[in-house]
Amino acid sequence: MKKDPNDYTTGERKFADLVAAFKAGKPNAYTYRVNSAVTKDGDFVIGLTYHSERQYYSASAIEIDGVRDNSKLCSWDAEGGALESDLSDLNINSVHTSVRTV
Repeated sequence: MKKDPNDYTTGERKFADLVAAFKAGKPNAYTYRVNSAVTKDGDFVIGLTYHSERQYYSASAIEIDGVRDNSKLCSWDAEGGALESDLSDLNINSVHTSVRTV
């Protein structure tokens, strides 16, 4: 069942707004959408990259409860499982098919 937008976390709301901007064709929205995702706890993931050789995702930053953290190590396995104990699993459905790959 889909979550009610009234129950979105700050990160889920920001992600939904980004998806809407992308669908509306707003400038730069494609780039932001491709490199963003959300975790199962509703944290907003920024600068997402998929490492094809090692088969894991990493991010340059994460917003938890609306507070951006650039110092936190953020990585998930190919199925979205968190590789750091203090992170939520990645909502793999929020990962764009054209996510930056290295």
